[in-house]
Amino acid sequence: MQTFLKVNRAYLPFCGLLLLAVLLFMLPQSQQQLLAYQRFALADGELWRLFSGHLLHSNLYHLLLNGGGLLIIMLLHAGYQRQMSLLWQLLVSSLLISLLLYWLNPEVQRYVGLSGVLHGLLFFGALLDIKTRKTGGVLLTAGILAKIAYEQYQGPDAELGQLISATVAIEAHLYGVISGALLFALFLLKSWLAGNSRNNKH
Repeated sequence: MQTFLKVNRAYLPFCGLLLLAVLLFMLPQSQQQLLAYQRFALADGELWRLFSGHLLHSNLYHLLLNGGGLLIIMLLHAGYQRQMSLLWQLLVSSLLISLLLYWLNPEVQRYVGLSGVLHGLLFFGALLDIKTRKTGGVLLTAGILAKIAYEQYQGPDAELGQLISATVAIEAHLYGVISGALLFALFLLKSWLAGNSRNNKH
């Protein structure tokens, strides 16, 4: 049992995030309203919504879709926790996506869901795949960019929107990919600073 837990320790942050999303989904709607991204509430200084809104979901299908996406990312890229912890990825992606929505998309009055953040996590992992010359990294990166380009051209998927009882926030997906690129830039900067520090000690 101890060996199993040790081998799968990198999965724990992802499982914890999924559990948190499930617990928040079980809250009464009145309490969820206190956590959702709401533009007017952010303007009044309720800044926790920049982060908490990404952990909420419009209905069970929405939760299941994002939960499945999170588990896929866990299986693909959980090993990259050494490069940057999931917590930092969540904080950076959530903040950047929310700020860009607020600044660039005033028509988005309310937003919930993890999909934007998931795009950020997946794109960050795909770029690390390329850097580490992992098989499929280039294809995964190209696939993500193609999906984003198609969404921006075609618009939100109406059928998916009906399934999750909300408009698919393709802007959040785009900003998620931007956040993934930023995470990768931060990782490269961290690596460069660490390399300089080691060189200076010699």
